[in-house]
Amino acid sequence: MSIEEYRHQILIILLAKTNVSGEFRFDKLSAKELLNQLSDEELEEGMQFNTPEDVADLLSEIGKL
Repeated sequence: MSIEEYRHQILIILLAKTNVSGEFRFDKLSAKELLNQLSDEELEEGMQFNTPEDVADLLSEIGKL
């Protein structure tokens, strides 16, 4: 999987996350802002150890702050 595909998968997962009321937690802009906190180099290093779901979960926790 390329970095672009990995980044896209993370974005899709972030956009699908909902809160307890069933509302989407992130709009496209806020999800992209969260994802852009990680450089391509950081994502590439983590690809061996983290699934896109893992990264999206981590970013969504950061997004709560």
